Amino acid sequence: MRIAKDWSVYLVRCADKSLYTGIAKDVEARVNAHNQGKGAAYTRSRKPVRLVYRRNGMSRSAALVEEARIKSLERSEKLAFLKKAGRAAASLALLWALASPASAVPVFNKENGISLSSATPQAFTGENDLGVGVYNNLRMYYLPAVSSAAPHASSGTAILSATSVDGVTWVKEAGVRVDTNTVPSVSASSITGAALQPLTGGGFRMLYSIVSTTGAFRIHSATSADGLAWANEAGAAVDGASTTYVGVPRLVVLNSGDWRMYYTRDFDGGDDLSHRRIFTALSSDQGATWGPSSVVLSTTAYESGAAKLTDGRIRLFYTQPQGGASSATVILSALSSDALGTSFTAEDGMRISTPAATGALAFPVPIRSTDSFRWRLYYSFYEAFNSTGDIRSALTGAPDPVSSNPSTILRSAGPPSVVLSGEIFSPGATASISKGGVTILGTGVTRTDDQTMSATFATLGQELGPWDLTVTNADGVPAVKANAIVIDFAPGTVTLTDNLLRPRNGGATVIDVETFDSGRVSARVYAADGRPIRTLFDGEQAEGSFGFTWDGKDASGAVVPSGLYFVAVNGPKIAIKGKIVVIR
Repeated sequence: MRIAKDWSVYLVRCADKSLYTGIAKDVEARVNAHNQGKGAAYTRSRKPVRLVYRRNGMSRSAALVEEARIKSLERSEKLAFLKKAGRAAASLALLWALASPASAVPVFNKENGISLSSATPQAFTGENDLGVGVYNNLRMYYLPAVSSAAPHASSGTAILSATSVDGVTWVKEAGVRVDTNTVPSVSASSITGAALQPLTGGGFRMLYSIVSTTGAFRIHSATSADGLAWANEAGAAVDGASTTYVGVPRLVVLNSGDWRMYYTRDFDGGDDLSHRRIFTALSSDQGATWGPSSVVLSTTAYESGAAKLTDGRIRLFYTQPQGGASSATVILSALSSDALGTSFTAEDGMRISTPAATGALAFPVPIRSTDSFRWRLYYSFYEAFNSTGDIRSALTGAPDPVSSNPSTILRSAGPPSVVLSGEIFSPGATASISKGGVTILGTGVTRTDDQTMSATFATLGQELGPWDLTVTNADGVPAVKANAIVIDFAPGTVTLTDNLLRPRNGGATVIDVETFDSGRVSARVYAADGRPIRTLFDGEQAEGSFGFTWDGKDASGAVVPSGLYFVAVNGPKIAIKGKIVVIR
């Protein structure tokens, strides 16, 4: 009789950093189900989740008992449990995961020079489509910059434009795109921000924020057939009424085809920079009408920018003061948990920063770079003693590996294909894992897109525990994700042969054991009431296949009475009991 133990208890770390415990036969498939919104109700609103702990080799009943025990623990008790389990390779990976942010964050490197002087970036058309090596008639819409004394105030009376073929060198275009005289009139005294998207039937729709001639704040819309000549549409997309600040709209098109607008708004009905938060609204008709708005990021945000990643998630960039400064000195970011773009988690660190004594930052706007896998972030920089700000840019550099699936590889199995997730993966990127002085170069590397690649690692016989993952782009720039992959060993197996035992006939039960790691192994026989009968083996055992026999006798050599007995085998990932029936 073969006793199979093919259930696992697992823990995943959710996007809100909470822990969820479950059981499964195929843990990787179950984690994928959670991330597709098909798992437990608890994880559906907390995607993405990441596997951080598993215990294999359990029966379903034992797994259910262990699951219930872990779920009953308070968070502090769970952490204590994890520390106690730290000797196991998977637990080591979990401890690292709990101490680390949910994901890495792309690094932006400031580029030299000024993109446009005396201007603030607002929106772009002709942005690089994935796989295209150059921009397609890239046009930047910008506002004239205001004074460094108030870089986050109203930005002038006109939206202007400039063009570029590489995103670095810009040529201003003649004429005005939208201003306070655009008809039909919306009674604007100044314009504070703008965003636009192409319409599926051709042309464009722009949303732009104003301060009206009466001092009220609103977001209006305009349309254009060519991106040059614009006409206002009736009504207001967002109305802040007479006192509530609304401004700086940003637009993304979701995977569903709906448009989502992000904009900054004073959360308590006034016009206080420190009270500005990022709000959102949804449109199902390409911005013609908008649904109700709600706050998506409850932190100070003077202005924001938005980018949709290849996997559909949204990254928000936003400006904020730090260190007692009144003007924004940092650009931070937050990433949505899914493609809906309504639930965000702030990312660690700063994307761009400047000392308060040097100047201020404003109006972050991200777009794809010409190479299709990097991002370029435009922003205004106001030097402390200059009267107006200039548009600068920063470019993402190193790749950004975040996770692997599976995150645990069995060293006794054949080389598995591992899917690597992250960002900034270039065509021709390579992958390797390393531990100590050993490096395993990935083979069969396949890049799906800038966020996904796969590779096979020959882990047979390698050292157990967490290994670092390195992704190196084609330009030779590497990035390391510490403890990204755990090499583990498979649960052992126990097989009983001739477990209907007649000792007086000279029979014996054969107990075959296979382990996939060396360690202490014990095999003991117990009576049905739990009394110890005989120890067959208790000692260190090398990895491999070996066996024991029980001839139906106790420790003194006497034949045991007829009845039901159990043999308990324990070892590296083995905790199995088998039944033996003795007939005298």
